[in-house]
Amino acid sequence: MRQRRIIYIAVGLALFLIPRLSLFPSIAKAQGIRIGVLLPLNGKLAIVGDLERKAFEMAAKEVNVSGGIQGQEIELYFRDSMGDPYVAKEAVTKLLSEDGVVLVTGGCSSSATLEATLVSEESGIPFLICTASADRLTEMNMEHVFRLNLPVSEYGKSLLLFLSKIRGLRNAAILRENSRYGQYESKTLVRICRRRGLLLSDIIEFSPNSIGHMAYLDRLSRAHPDVLFVVAKGSQSKEILGFLSSLETKPHLIICKGDPFLDMETDIRAQAMEQDYYTTALWHPAAPYPGAAEFSVRFYETYGIRPDYHSAQAYAALQVIKDTLVRSLDYEPESIRESLEQTDMMTIYGPAKFLSYGHKKRQNRPPVLILRWSKGELNPVNY
Repeated sequence: MRQRRIIYIAVGLALFLIPRLSLFPSIAKAQGIRIGVLLPLNGKLAIVGDLERKAFEMAAKEVNVSGGIQGQEIELYFRDSMGDPYVAKEAVTKLLSEDGVVLVTGGCSSSATLEATLVSEESGIPFLICTASADRLTEMNMEHVFRLNLPVSEYGKSLLLFLSKIRGLRNAAILRENSRYGQYESKTLVRICRRRGLLLSDIIEFSPNSIGHMAYLDRLSRAHPDVLFVVAKGSQSKEILGFLSSLETKPHLIICKGDPFLDMETDIRAQAMEQDYYTTALWHPAAPYPGAAEFSVRFYETYGIRPDYHSAQAYAALQVIKDTLVRSLDYEPESIRESLEQTDMMTIYGPAKFLSYGHKKRQNRPPVLILRWSKGELNPVNY
């Protein structure tokens, strides 16, 4: 009788527990893997934050639709930094203490990102920076901070390498708009000229709203530069290359910096020059990286706007996170940090491998793209 009673109890417990045990896989799946995303969703950088949020959401959706990470979905928890250090510190604290994320990514404003990474480092939670570019972010020997994008001090290295492979260049001139952007970019170009051994013949300014092309064309004719750098972001930048066609002796090389020079309309205006010209970009759909062009198409189809390099950085960050989680022993922060250390992959933004060199730790070094307009097509240049 006693044995029969034990059997009845065991069967009863089994019947009670089986339907409840079957709930656990769905519960685990519902919880997912929590990833914190710190972005400026309001404030001066809100446009950038919105672009990156869209890219993160698109990437996460694609991962989850394809089966997630070993059956678990990625769950994104967004917090607004407003591009402000104090707000960013509070936001990342909430990501860690209230949302329970195992990794944080994002970061646009360098000052805000610095405060956020200090909190993340103290808490032992990995932080993958995808946009903030101040050098010091990876020079503070923080064990849990990784950066996907290039530090600002290295932006000019690709252009210097490109110029170093072209023989016969002796002097250069800079034609820049009189703006904060024009002055900032000119400083980098001056350093490049010095390191390349180019004599800087002239720096010519023009108003972003009124080119006054006759005056600067006379100065350019006198300077007769082998290399002409054009720096502009204003509405008049599309007219500049057309005016340069009237120069009797054209520069051997024209290199343009500014978003308008990635625009087909600008190239149409420039075709009167009958000369190829070059531009630089942190990212472009024409980049020679797997999936870059396809990402641009999907982003436009999903949101009705063209992705820029911020969008590509965010999408690539999620690619790295997926790869990291797949290789991680578990989803504990320390295992994720160790897996990030071993990252060696290609993303739509270029190679991802976190290196330590000089004063920098866990820093990725994707190249700046050199692009050439030729016969209405913009293509990357091998250098």
